[in-house]
Amino acid sequence: MKFSGLKNTVATVLGGLMISQAGAVLAHNQAGSFTTGLAAGIDFYQVSCFDDGAGAPSYAEAQVKDMTANSSKVGIVLQKGTTPCTANKCAQASTDTTDTDAAYSPLIRVTQGSGVYNLFVSHSTAGTDSYDVQVHCKTATNVHTGTSVSSKQQQ
Repeated sequence: MKFSGLKNTVATVLGGLMISQAGAVLAHNQAGSFTTGLAAGIDFYQVSCFDDGAGAPSYAEAQVKDMTANSSKVGIVLQKGTTPCTANKCAQASTDTTDTDAAYSPLIRVTQGSGVYNLFVSHSTAGTDSYDVQVHCKTATNVHTGTSVSSKQQQ
């Protein structure tokens, strides 16, 4: 009986700790690398934006950090949909121009609501390269909402 009670207490405490931390995790990082040496290599991810209870997604934003000291620069393109692309651009690009520093590239935003956004990561010259992408889905009032990332192609 004592063991059963202790087990329930530990499970309750651990569950509470996990729930308290769930709201604090707002960053979605996707690390990757180009290992084939291709200059035209492109890694492709899909970012799903959904209402996780914080509100309906209005936009996705992203930025990249080049983690390898070399002459190649890492860039991203975030894209969703094809219309209407005049007021709310359907695609934005950003490049990290300084390797291995603590800063990310300029933040880009595509305002196309909930659903699946395409995220393309590329590098400018042949060789190996590694990167870290931060991506978030947010509501119209800039509140972080449901975000998931899945890999579709790695080069």
